[in-house]
Amino acid sequence: MAAIVFHIISWLFVLVGIASAAVVAWDLARRAPQPMAVMRYVWPINALWGGVFGMWAYWTIGRMPEREGPSGAPPESRMTKSSDKQPRPFWQQVLAGTFHCGAGCSLADLIGPFVFMLMPFAVLGNEVFGEWTLDYILALVIGVTFQYAALSPMLGRSGLPVWWRALKVDFLSLSAWQVGMYGWMALVIFVWPGRLKPDRIEFWFMMQLAMACGLLTAYPMNWWLIRAGIKTAM
Repeated sequence: MAAIVFHIISWLFVLVGIASAAVVAWDLARRAPQPMAVMRYVWPINALWGGVFGMWAYWTIGRMPEREGPSGAPPESRMTKSSDKQPRPFWQQVLAGTFHCGAGCSLADLIGPFVFMLMPFAVLGNEVFGEWTLDYILALVIGVTFQYAALSPMLGRSGLPVWWRALKVDFLSLSAWQVGMYGWMALVIFVWPGRLKPDRIEFWFMMQLAMACGLLTAYPMNWWLIRAGIKTAM
């Protein structure tokens, strides 16, 4: 009975996540471009695991004015001059930065399990640690790429120095996210319900919860990084 309930709940949460990501992507297409182009991908990726919470975050922090006119630009009356822009509350800046980091982790953890199924390997004699190592490397590569995509337009330059800065900025934030994610998955694997394969819907429900734990551990880190001036507020 418990297994059936777990299965039904898993389907419910995963379907809500898919629907939420679709709604966010649809709304993004109808609105003015995001200040940072990469956020166009960040919001639906996070809605995929965050569901209703992910939609709320997008509506609260990331939603832009609606596109209007033949050029697709928002009407002048609804545009805000840069000099008139009011900065977001600090908690929203931190949350946006954390979601930006989380998108890279989430995408890596979406791809990683399938890659590992094709090429399994062990670390310290354990395949679980092997999979986590692969996921971390993928998260670092994708996360730094996302960070580079945000930094390059802000700095007005590109190249290796910007890549290096993106790595330094994202390393601590991404690592903090993965700590929360691995902590939850350790409970899933070693306590209950046990190791799950990505061809089971329960696996993806547990991954949604793991991403939520990642958000909780990465948020304080992003708060500190922005306060310290290491990471640029979004």
